[in-house]
Amino acid sequence: MRPTSSDRSRLLDLLFKRSYRFSETKSFQLTSGKQTAYYIDCKKVSLDAEGATLIGHDIFDRIKDLPVEGVGGMTLGADPIATAVSVISYINKRPIPAFIVRKEAKEHGSRQQIEGAIKPGARVVVVEDVVTTGGSTLRTLEALKTAGHPVLKVLALVDRLEGGGDRILQEGIAFESLFTLEDFIQNRK
Repeated sequence: MRPTSSDRSRLLDLLFKRSYRFSETKSFQLTSGKQTAYYIDCKKVSLDAEGATLIGHDIFDRIKDLPVEGVGGMTLGADPIATAVSVISYINKRPIPAFIVRKEAKEHGSRQQIEGAIKPGARVVVVEDVVTTGGSTLRTLEALKTAGHPVLKVLALVDRLEGGGDRILQEGIAFESLFTLEDFIQNRK
């Protein structure tokens, strides 16, 4: 099932109502350490049944024609997104396994940094909830490269338009986002 424009509008509406926060005092601190007036916690939607379904359909539709053999990203933000895409891919008879990249390899058990059912050398798509400076995404790309997984594309739910997308593109990897911070700012008016 191909997502419709009303599905996309509904997803933005959910993200705006449940995930987006604004503070004139710039009271939110991002992973990068930067203080900001705009905060978007996509997990409020990606961990919701309706939100996960809408996200899964939209991202699956954008990657289904690629030779993708795995979808995932840095834990924790990417986890529900990758799972949603994997479930929707199975429903659409084009199963794509999900994977998780840990910030560091485990110090016990298998000692792996990448968890999931992807095969060695699998071509993957990286998903992110929010891209700001791209630091987390670049760490994810490095871990996947080290493990021998070619990255076909990076897809984010939201690009904050603070250079992260450009940094990913500079690595020679396609970058796309479902929404940008501008969508939220315009929606607020």
